[in-house]
Amino acid sequence: MVASSSRRSRAGLWFAAFTVASLLMLLASRTEPAQTLQQASARALEPVRAAVAGVGEAAVGLFGTIGEIDRLRTENDQLRSELVGLQQRVAELTEAAAENVELRQLLGLTKSLNLRLLPVRIIARDPSNLSWEVGIDAGTDAGIKVGMPVVGSANGAGALAGSVVSVESDTAEVRFVVDTRSSVVALDQQSRALGEVQGQLGGQLVFVQVPITEKLTPGDTVVTAGLSLSPQLRSAYPKGLLIGTIQAVQQDQNALTQTAFVRPALDVQQVARLLVVLAFTKD
Repeated sequence: MVASSSRRSRAGLWFAAFTVASLLMLLASRTEPAQTLQQASARALEPVRAAVAGVGEAAVGLFGTIGEIDRLRTENDQLRSELVGLQQRVAELTEAAAENVELRQLLGLTKSLNLRLLPVRIIARDPSNLSWEVGIDAGTDAGIKVGMPVVGSANGAGALAGSVVSVESDTAEVRFVVDTRSSVVALDQQSRALGEVQGQLGGQLVFVQVPITEKLTPGDTVVTAGLSLSPQLRSAYPKGLLIGTIQAVQQDQNALTQTAFVRPALDVQQVARLLVVLAFTKD
């Protein structure tokens, strides 16, 4: 019985093999029945072929998209790095240009002012702006002494910055004219009125002790007078240094004097280099 079952299995395998071989031969044949069978088989298998092709194309597209994303990320990182480098370069060039302008203006002052001047650089500031004093990079070794005037460039014009208030061998402290502890004998260039310029909170200036009989007009230029008003108010500054411009004028309560509000000529918050007046001739 086992042998009979084995013979039937072998017979079935032979039949299947014969059937497949016959189909293959028929598909390979060029007869009309064979071509009809080939077309029917092609139509039957077309959905399977399209599905397999679609999956392949999708896989290729997916991998291509992933590769493109990686490429774009790499390119973006490179562009960001280049942009940071360019921004840094622009900042450096901007600072260099500003320094070049300031140095040229200071050089012009050394030629136009009849003063012995020492160029210095500001190396320290009070970040709170509560004290209008700065540190400079020169001291007694360079000939600097307490009380020496300090000037700066206001668009190329010699402007009073302040005076030296303390000094070490290689550094010194400069108090700006806008400090509330500063006082300067000043002159209105247009009316020739004399008075005293004092620093105010917030980095502003006032022109005080001007007789009410004198004419002060907004827009007038205020400069150092280069002289003394009294034994207590002596001028430590050369004559004719720019201080500022009158913005407004008001009469004092005593009705004898008037006060003018002056905009400083020198932007002490932005200045980076100054000139210390080592010697000058008083007129």
